[in-house]
Amino acid sequence: MRGRKPSADNVVPLTSEEGKGANFEERARARAEELKPEGLSFTVSAIWDRLAPILCDPRKNRLNETNAYMFEQLCWTIDRHERLRVDISDNGETYESMTRNGKQFKSRPEVGQLNETWRQIRQLASDFGMTPAAERGLQGNGQLGLFDPDELD
Repeated sequence: MRGRKPSADNVVPLTSEEGKGANFEERARARAEELKPEGLSFTVSAIWDRLAPILCDPRKNRLNETNAYMFEQLCWTIDRHERLRVDISDNGETYESMTRNGKQFKSRPEVGQLNETWRQIRQLASDFGMTPAAERGLQGNGQLGLFDPDELD
């Protein structure tokens, strides 16, 4: 067999040792609960519980102490966006106004607010790698690790 002989130094065991191992989902849920801030409303808390474990997964590890505040802002923004969507679906996107020029249809202010919250969600989600393009950028699958740095000297 040609090439470099394999080394057992870089093998990660998938057995349970001191709480570590292949139980990624359980570890992610525990980490998400640990990072969850106090005083969240019921709906924001439900959004946190739905999204945080995915980002706390040890294989991704995108949610930690330093960016938990921004993730909380993402959850609040998603909550606001969902409330605006319900309001617009109930009341419609436009209203009728009688002006000196006659009857006009105008966009409700909530439509602009909905668009702004959507823009904020997209930006924050992109920062956490929650969009396909952002995830590809964060993976960084290049040709790393082809050469041992010691062999290059």
